[in-house]
Amino acid sequence: MKMPRACVNVLLASMTLACAASCSDAPAPKPPAPIVPAAPGASAPAAGSAPSAAPSASAPTSSSPSAVAASGVDPSTWKTSSSADDPAVLEVAGLRAPKPASWVWTKPTMQFRTLQYAVPGEGDSTKGAELIVSVFVAGDGGPLEANITRWKSQFRVGDMPPEPKRSQKEIGPLKVEFVELAGDFMAMGAAAPKKDHLQLAAIVQAE
Repeated sequence: MKMPRACVNVLLASMTLACAASCSDAPAPKPPAPIVPAAPGASAPAAGSAPSAAPSASAPTSSSPSAVAASGVDPSTWKTSSSADDPAVLEVAGLRAPKPASWVWTKPTMQFRTLQYAVPGEGDSTKGAELIVSVFVAGDGGPLEANITRWKSQFRVGDMPPEPKRSQKEIGPLKVEFVELAGDFMAMGAAAPKKDHLQLAAIVQAE
């Protein structure tokens, strides 16, 4: 099965982030390690080139000022990985995790993408993928089920959307919902569906 060049992802909760990727051959990552906030008063945890355009260390999230104020967290204190940082580490929203150095940081191409990486195929450019991380504070990402329904509507198996494969896991204080969808993928604004694509999403919820 070919891997998608474009994956969509979103997410919600007190502090929620979503990762959508397509990489069945990726090594199993270690659990993310919490990071001490850079400034006092920040609430931890919450946790994607044009080579000439690296983001600042604290890239903005997609959360509204009112949501941030209501949640008591300060996203401006969170470090976000850039092209200048360690290529073997992904850092976002107060979380830090290892990643393959071959996954290349790229400038986010759409709104609501906090981090974006190009994931190469095994010697085949048609099997490349994207890893996308989006961060939302205080429910800004909308209801969890609404996002999963939206992802589902972008896939087709024959004339019908596929039923997503779902599972849950707790990693320390983090609640993670895994969602897998496969079929012909219709990206937002695309003229035609892309055949045989796979989307793997992890919706991570943290206080």
